[in-house]
Order: sequence, then C-alpha cells, then structure tokens
Amino acid sequence: MVGDLITRIEGPVGYLVVDRPGSRGALTRAMWEEIPKLLAMLAGNAEVRVVVITGTEGNFIAGADIREFEELRSDPELARRYDEGSRATLEALERLSVPSIAEIGGPAIGGGCLVAFGTDIRVMAAETHLAIPAAGLGLAYPHAGLERLVAVGGEATALDLTLSGRSLSGAEALAAGLVQYSPAAADLEETTRALAGRIAAQAPLALRYLRLAIRRRAALSAEEIDGLAADCFASDDYQEGLAAFRQKRRPRFQGR
Repeated sequence: MVGDLITRIEGPVGYLVVDRPGSRGALTRAMWEEIPKLLAMLAGNAEVRVVVITGTEGNFIAGADIREFEELRSDPELARRYDEGSRATLEALERLSVPSIAEIGGPAIGGGCLVAFGTDIRVMAAETHLAIPAAGLGLAYPHAGLERLVAVGGEATALDLTLSGRSLSGAEALAAGLVQYSPAAADLEETTRALAGRIAAQAPLALRYLRLAIRRRAALSAEEIDGLAADCFASDDYQEGLAAFRQKRRPRFQGR
C-alpha cells in the first residue's frame, strides 16, 4: 500500500486500487506520480497476465483533487508540472507489457476518464456515469488525454463529451463505444473477474504483440511490430497452442 493506492495480486491478475472513498477516489498529485511506478511493478511480476484498475466502496476516480489546484495548478507553469503525472500515467498504460482493464464502479470524472480511457478495456456499472467537465472549470484538459479519448470514441463523441461537459451513464457510454461492458453494479466485479480470467488464459506473447501493435501502431516501426510477431511464432506457447487445438484441450501457456 502506498498512501491511498493499494496493489494486490490474485493469481494472474494484478490490481491497482484507488482507496480514497472520502473523496470518491479523487487523485492528488502525489498519487498521479505514484501510479506509473505501481503499474510497472504489477506488470513486471512474472505471474501477472492482466492489470485491473478499480476503486473501493462503489467508487472509481472522481478526477484530480481540485483542492490542490489553487496551490499546485494556479498558473501555466504549475499546471504543466501538475499534468506531468497524468501524462506519465497514460504513457505507462500505453507501454504496459500486459493488457489492462478499468473496473468503473463509481463516477469517472475528468482525470478518472483519462485513466479509464488509458486502459485497454473498460467495464462500467450501468448505474454510474462519466464526464469531462473541464470547460466548465475553465481548465485545459491534458492534450494526451484528449488524443486517447479520440482514439477510443472518435472525434465526434470526444467533441460532444468535452464541449458540452455532459454526463453519460454506463449504458450510454456503452452505446457510444466508450466502454465495452456495462453490467449492473451488483455484477460489476464478477464481470471484470471473468473478463480478466479469459484474457489471462491467452498466450502472453501474443497478448503483448496484439496490444502493442494496436495501441502503438503509430509509434512502433514496421520492423518492431514484425519483431513482436516473430516472437510469437518462435515461442513454446505457439507450439503449445497448436498441440492443445489438435488434442482438443485447454492450452497451458508459460509466456515463453
């Protein structure tokens, strides 16, 4: 546990938990700075095949802690320094060697959307909501977060969400393609666990290739993508997958 951030590992699933229910999971600058380190630690564990980001007591991340803004985000230079944490978080999520899931059990506001859209897959309770109210506060939402929002939902949805500042329910976010699953709150944890388990059962090298080839297609060279693909075909897991298919059994992947 680091402050209000908790990490735990359950089998092949690593959890990063925002445990700050008194503020509905609002992130301080210190928390923003710590998240990339904790993500790297979880993904660097040989047993972890997928990372889940979630909250406690029916919360997720209700943005950055606005109580810090007058002191830590009061002019352009301070704002630039403050936003380094959110940029580092997005970069860490983009570069992860394992897939990531956001389990959204409470409001995802502002910075909460930045984290959620930074993950690969989002599971959001139908009863909660997300919003990016930056224009209503007169602040500039981090550019990297806007780019990721466009990548996830498209330009029209990104403009609607940010220019209007309106909230979307889990069901509306699902219809807009911003989240991939929107179960009832009572089924949120079970849905996320089932998804994480399904992903964790796949071949790790293939998962790494797929997510990096899709997420970093503009940043990786063709040679780098080809190298990741070659790693898959040269792996013991590829041979195990073929053997399991022929023998009509579940494969036992080792990540090598």
